[in-house]
Amino acid sequence: SQSAPSAPPRLGGASPPLDLVEITPNALPIGALASRVVCPTAGGIATFTGTTRDHFEGKQVVRLEYEAYGAMAEKEIRAICGRMRARWALRHIAFAHRTGVVPTCEASVEIAVSSRHRKEALEAVQYAIDELKAHVPIWKKEVYDGEGAAWKENTESAAPPAAGMEGLKLPPPMEA
Repeated sequence: SQSAPSAPPRLGGASPPLDLVEITPNALPIGALASRVVCPTAGGIATFTGTTRDHFEGKQVVRLEYEAYGAMAEKEIRAICGRMRARWALRHIAFAHRTGVVPTCEASVEIAVSSRHRKEALEAVQYAIDELKAHVPIWKKEVYDGEGAAWKENTESAAPPAAGMEGLKLPPPMEA
């Protein structure tokens, strides 16, 4: 996957829009993507950060574990970027999703979008997280304190279960 530059881009008004996509086992510093979509022609930057919460349905969550089909996940995120650009006049888009172990209070996903006006950026970032949840092959396991773990079905997924598979719990993805 393509890593975003470490410094904010210093782009002029005529520079091409930039789509940054990163699937990484490294920690995601909360708020770091906003600086990567700064642009002199953008008046609004909207972000979304998903963090590991410490509870779910009365269970104490100690961590999340993510697995991804990296090449396909990046391809799907880039397709989301294309759909976003078709709907809104955006300057830059940055997506980062973490794989591996993500302890409580740490970020699993971060999205940042810049546009000329705030409305487009806000709408686009909402769309981005919804589309990521619906289409990108990333799997999440919740690990509970003293109660084992569970691979979580993505309730927002657009893919219907295969015929005869409704309600069937799928095993975790296989290691490469």
